[in-house]
Amino acid sequence: MTKSNGEEPKMGGRMERFQQGVRKRTLLAKKKVQNITKEDVKSYLFRNAFVLLTVTAVIVGESFD
Repeated sequence: MTKSNGEEPKMGGRMERFQQGVRKRTLLAKKKVQNITKEDVKSYLFRNAFVLLTVTAVIVGESFD
């Protein structure tokens, strides 16, 4: 099947665009992970300390039952 201008339709065009999008998002995620500092980790743990302690208490409490 040819297009009106005589060239063959590009097979897998959608798949290639999808793969390029995945690669782009992967590179962006990789950059973000590489830029994580010790202070970022500390602030995350401090902000989520209540949730982390609650989950830990539930797990420990279940182990004693």
